[in-house]
Amino acid sequence: MNYKTLAITLLLSLATYSQAQAANHQGHDMSQMGEMKGMQEMTMTRGVISRIDEANGKIGIKHETISNLNMPPMTMVFSVADPAQLKGLKAGDPVSFHAENQGGQLTVTHIQPQ
Repeated sequence: MNYKTLAITLLLSLATYSQAQAANHQGHDMSQMGEMKGMQEMTMTRGVISRIDEANGKIGIKHETISNLNMPPMTMVFSVADPAQLKGLKAGDPVSFHAENQGGQLTVTHIQPQ
């Protein structure tokens, strides 16, 4: 093999390796961005339970501003995505919760005592 052929072979190998590394790195960046977006979407809000209706899967909460819904502080009733999350909670308990607008219905998707 002469020097020109060797040089071209090495350059092509290096270019292929660099492209593979760039594609792999881009995949990791996109994965991390997806994880970060998920964390941003899980905005927790503090509040105090005003009432619980386990039979209908609803909870009343006097809450601070819900930033992900652009909602000012108020007291309101939410549906609960999983009524099992209401177990052990009672009126007067301080909580942190995440609420979303699911098909036009404000729904608590995650709740935990403080």
